[in-house]
Amino acid sequence: MATNYLTPFANGDEANVASEATWTSDAMRSTVQKGFRSGIARSELVNRALVQGTSAGYSIGQLVADFSGKDATTDAKTLYAGFQEALERFFKAKMFDAIYPVGSIYITTAATDPSSLFGVGRWERIGSGRGLIDAGSGFPAGSTGGSETRQLSINEMPAHSHAGSTDWQGNHAHARGSMNITGAFGYWDGTNFPKWGAFVWGDDRDNKRGAKGSGGGENRSVAFDASRAWTGETSWNGNHSHSVSIGNTGGGQAFSIRNPYLAVYIWKRVS
Repeated sequence: MATNYLTPFANGDEANVASEATWTSDAMRSTVQKGFRSGIARSELVNRALVQGTSAGYSIGQLVADFSGKDATTDAKTLYAGFQEALERFFKAKMFDAIYPVGSIYITTAATDPSSLFGVGRWERIGSGRGLIDAGSGFPAGSTGGSETRQLSINEMPAHSHAGSTDWQGNHAHARGSMNITGAFGYWDGTNFPKWGAFVWGDDRDNKRGAKGSGGGENRSVAFDASRAWTGETSWNGNHSHSVSIGNTGGGQAFSIRNPYLAVYIWKRVS
């Protein structure tokens, strides 16, 4: 530890030193301005002159010892060099304590640790890749969070549609089943020509000759109409199922949510 050898003179409790009122009085004005000229000077006045110089020297010496790490002696050149160094370190410490107290953030594009650069405090990086956000509701000061990438949840995806298709299963045929087509016709009884089931009267315009009544009735034909008497049914073939395919899209890959940036070194003062 450096030592201040510039000790103050006449700074004790009962020192024989003229008071401030005496030293600044009108009677002392000429002496203070021009010094002692002749005769015998009063000791308390001489001591007062010495005290001023030694007190100032002590103060400078203590600053040198405290902040430059060097001893303060009466060697003028060494004292001056130590005083310069002490002032530089003193103002750095006091300035940075005021501007960057513990907990402050220092941002720079240089990788040098602020403690090496300024000689003040202990600093830590906040972490590579991290940005800053203003503290407030939901963001306590000193807390960390966030992520570099994001994978959307179902509710976060925009509304969209998918293409779909079915396969070609289901081709089939039906059997006719058994058809029971019945009908009959009789002979002319002089009044009627009986017919039943699938047989119906036609007319001679169909160019089909029929029996002619003895009473000179019109020629009639007997027509065959199966739709009047069909009682069959087809088989029940055709039960089947289809496979439905819905097209997939997307790979589920997380995407970057980082803003455009300038990379810097961010330091936090911890002591």
